[in-house]
Amino acid sequence: MNSKVISDENHTETTSASTQPTATYSTPEGFQGFPREFVDFLFGLQFNNTMSAIEENKLSYKRLITQPLMQLFYELTPAAMAVSDTITTRPSRCVSTMYSDMRFSRDTPMKEYMYIRFREPGRQRDILGLYFDMGWERYSYGLRIYKQTAAGMAAIRDGILANRQAFARELNAAYDLGMTIHGDMFARDRFPDIEEETLKNLLNRKQFYISKDCPVGENVFSHRLANEISQAFASLKGLYKLINQHVGSKPK
Repeated sequence: MNSKVISDENHTETTSASTQPTATYSTPEGFQGFPREFVDFLFGLQFNNTMSAIEENKLSYKRLITQPLMQLFYELTPAAMAVSDTITTRPSRCVSTMYSDMRFSRDTPMKEYMYIRFREPGRQRDILGLYFDMGWERYSYGLRIYKQTAAGMAAIRDGILANRQAFARELNAAYDLGMTIHGDMFARDRFPDIEEETLKNLLNRKQFYISKDCPVGENVFSHRLANEISQAFASLKGLYKLINQHVGSKPK
């Protein structure tokens, strides 16, 4: 039996071609929100995610997750391209499939979450991008650096120290929208001479991502979700461009 390769965040997934969705989305309808039933479906999938149930689950997954997720992707694409005109927008590279990587998840054949990831092309490490993730209970969106390295983070720190005012301004804009910096921090302050707490909060992290994390609520079930994420992407444009100038460059 022939097999097909599915792209994921850090690896490729191989699954049977007979289990692939056959629908195409060349002329998708506008995003009007996720069906409310997706919450119960994803919650229940935790207890019914088996090969014996895959055919039944596949029908619900396609209707409740795959189709609206693809519609949301097309709604968000212009906002992502407004942030970076080089960002990857090919659906097969950006939108999660319903299938787990069978090399690592043989007992759970279907993903119990979904995502959209717009990433810069042509990089093997320190891949800057924008994202949206959602499970049955919470969703988040923001800015990530995939396969981040210590050298890449050091280069970003050099950029921050050389452009303190610009980075502080853009980080504060993200904070004003309710976003937060996440990532492991050093045990002690390595930048005691930096007075701006906004900068210190980023400089003292081993790696980071910036996101807003929300409970699944009414916005998810309407077009307001697309507006919410698009607004966040727009607010991250300045910070994205600053980071993109330094990520992947050699630290001093």
